[in-house]
Amino acid sequence: MKKIIVALVLCVAGAFNLAAADGFGAGVWFDIPVQVTHKSINGVGLGVPVIANASTEGASLALCGNNVQKMTGVQFAMFGFNYARTLEGIQVAFINMCRAQHGDFALQWGFFNQSGENGIQIGVINQGKNNASFQLGLININKNGLLPVMIFVNLGKDIF
Repeated sequence: MKKIIVALVLCVAGAFNLAAADGFGAGVWFDIPVQVTHKSINGVGLGVPVIANASTEGASLALCGNNVQKMTGVQFAMFGFNYARTLEGIQVAFINMCRAQHGDFALQWGFFNQSGENGIQIGVINQGKNNASFQLGLININKNGLLPVMIFVNLGKDIF
């Protein structure tokens, strides 16, 4: 039964990529299929269960994980993680990570949020490595915040 399910998922992802233009891409794992790994998607990226690609403008939706180098729009993972090297938009998952905010707006909403630069974080544990603008959660770590570690709320230095 497991082999049948795996074969079905691979066939569906392959069919998506044969018909895909720049507006759609589907992934099964980090380098499967290879066509999606280096692809820039202007539309919807779908991970069944994981999608990894160069950039997405629009939405990157996955069951378990999104790994996008440049994300502009919405990243959503039902059961796992979101990763973006640069983010302009929203990440919603159990674990959200981005190295840098790109542009005017970045919001992370999940259990654990980690951001390299500015942005808004809502979760249980929030870590702003450099300076998160606003953090709401049980534990908020912000090197350049009002205080380096606070419970419930922490504000970045740019707020003052």
